[in-house]
Amino acid sequence: MKKFLVLIAILSCFTANAEYILDLRHRKEIVKDTASMEVVYVHVAFDPVLEQRDVKYEMLTIGTNFNKYGGYDNYQVDSIFMADPDFNPPFEEYRKLCRNYEKTLDSTLTDKKNGSITYHGKEFINYYRYTEPLPDFCWELSEETDEIMGHECHKATAKWRGRDWTAWYSDIPIDAGPWKFQGLPGLILKLEDSTGQHYFEAIGTKKDVYPFGYKKSLYCKTTREKFNNLYKDYCQNSGNMLVDSGMVIPQSEEEEQMLRSRRMFYSPIELE
Repeated sequence: MKKFLVLIAILSCFTANAEYILDLRHRKEIVKDTASMEVVYVHVAFDPVLEQRDVKYEMLTIGTNFNKYGGYDNYQVDSIFMADPDFNPPFEEYRKLCRNYEKTLDSTLTDKKNGSITYHGKEFINYYRYTEPLPDFCWELSEETDEIMGHECHKATAKWRGRDWTAWYSDIPIDAGPWKFQGLPGLILKLEDSTGQHYFEAIGTKKDVYPFGYKKSLYCKTTREKFNNLYKDYCQNSGNMLVDSGMVIPQSEEEEQMLRSRRMFYSPIELE
């Protein structure tokens, strides 16, 4: 009964859509809106230099005034804490819990009223955020159709920030999609670029009602161009950064050369 009353109290707060801080014990969330629908996507990215694929499960959260796109793993961990307000595991148990999920560090928050989108991300040990107007994709619509999750979807294509994209939008009358993508007559359920380096496909929907926003962290304000350049340098020179920072101390010259040559997985959605 106590848990039920606490949950009702939380719901009564965020139904007003007022910004406030939700303490989930494991982290604090600056709440911007209330979810009414969620779409889970599989996102397959390919790094042509390392010749490696990275598969993540991500989620679009749809609210009245805001949409959020981020890691499905974050939602799963948060749900455990929201379902049981008394859940306060010891540190080692919490670490084990988090290791079961691959924590996604970046997210986008779309402000539908103001027509802007804010990106929250991390580079090395620093958190960054930038806000930009909603992108104009200049979609070209096609009569070609496909069926995805039981929905008839229509094809649309656009050239955007250095990549050629093909989207399949559904008969669900919601202007939204993975990451920053939107601007079509229906919800985007599948998206891919012409090189095959990025592929998104919806694999399920949910109707959970819960507060959402972004993590309360000390974010450095920046621009999209500056952050993308910082992140590129970090991924391509991560070995140098670790050695120069003193976080890793090589035991020999050979080991130092090996460490400095390391790079991280890098497959940016935006090339320009």
